[in-house]
Amino acid sequence: MMEDLPTFYSTLIPLGFFFWGPALVVLTLLLSGLWARSLKVDRALESDLDGFTKDDVEKLFSLYGPERRAIYRNKLLPADLAFALVYTIVGALIITGLSMRGYPWWVAALCGGGWLFGGLCDIVENLAIARLLDRFPTLDDGTVAIASGFTRLKLVLTGLGFIGAIAAYYLAFKPIVA
Repeated sequence: MMEDLPTFYSTLIPLGFFFWGPALVVLTLLLSGLWARSLKVDRALESDLDGFTKDDVEKLFSLYGPERRAIYRNKLLPADLAFALVYTIVGALIITGLSMRGYPWWVAALCGGGWLFGGLCDIVENLAIARLLDRFPTLDDGTVAIASGFTRLKLVLTGLGFIGAIAAYYLAFKPIVA
């Protein structure tokens, strides 16, 4: 008899995901920041909302020296890429989970799209910074512009992603409370 009743919530993306998914994003963000600090590599480029220029990159990479540039390229950027994949996937699952719960696609996209597209921008940013590190001291204006532009876009979208995750949490639990 119970098998004939429609499922109130899909079990493909459980309700707890709307808490634990964003919690995972926050945890990996904190851990990646602590790890960067322990490696003594400032992530000045990746957090510059005003953007950066070729001169900014040249000064920073010169200050790093060859050892810290190698640490940044071979340890920190791959870890940041993994973090970007985590919040990209969480954003995509938020969109899917809300859509499966009957919300319109645009509502789901507003909630999870910030992290989905912010994570994709973070991946492009990391690839551009890796290219800059690989070719230093020769810096290409186009690669600097791509890295700077995607950094700015990533920061805005990721910030909106946190707001979207809170909204998704509310929307996912709203029918239970009502």
